[in-house]
Amino acid sequence: MKTDDLIDALAVGLEPTRPARLDPRMLALAALAATLALVVVLGLRPHPGDILTTPSIWLKGVYTVLIAGGALWLALRLGRPGARTTAPAVFLSVVLGVALLWGGVELAMTPAGERMADWLGRTWTICGRNILMLSLAAGAPTFLSARRLAPTRPAPAGLALGLAAGGIAATAYGVLHCPEATAAFVATWYTLGIAAAGAVGALAGRFALRW
Repeated sequence: MKTDDLIDALAVGLEPTRPARLDPRMLALAALAATLALVVVLGLRPHPGDILTTPSIWLKGVYTVLIAGGALWLALRLGRPGARTTAPAVFLSVVLGVALLWGGVELAMTPAGERMADWLGRTWTICGRNILMLSLAAGAPTFLSARRLAPTRPAPAGLALGLAAGGIAATAYGVLHCPEATAAFVATWYTLGIAAAGAVGALAGRFALRW
């Protein structure tokens, strides 16, 4: 058989494969795990009805969902060798920048004597810790959602997945439990909690995502 004939024979019936994707079932499980951990360990906010009537609660949720979505987008790109990561990185930077700017403007418009209370709230010492704790519950399913991907840089991919788990955890925490509502508080302490989850994810990714 000639070489060209062999190639043609091997090529018969070949179909393009779909790019690997994150597993939405695992991501749903991550959200459920974070929510259950919150209910069991921290408990729901005293007046759950506030969720439907308080816009600031939903604004917190929008911020953390955007962080989680951007981090998952980044993880997806990092899990496809050769894919560019510029767009998700810019998206995350813009979301963070808008939050910090909003928080800064809010502080600037707050009377000087009230700025510290506006920034620290009542729970700044435990906010980041709680988000990190909940992210540990969401972390395993979030990492499992990427099992079909092939990251060539395990630590950055782990960082992205850790940020996603942190964003998922912060969403559950902000909507269902946390009483704080100022933009300055959220932009600072929520972001630090999510960043801590990203750091844990980067460390875990060096081992869990290695080929």
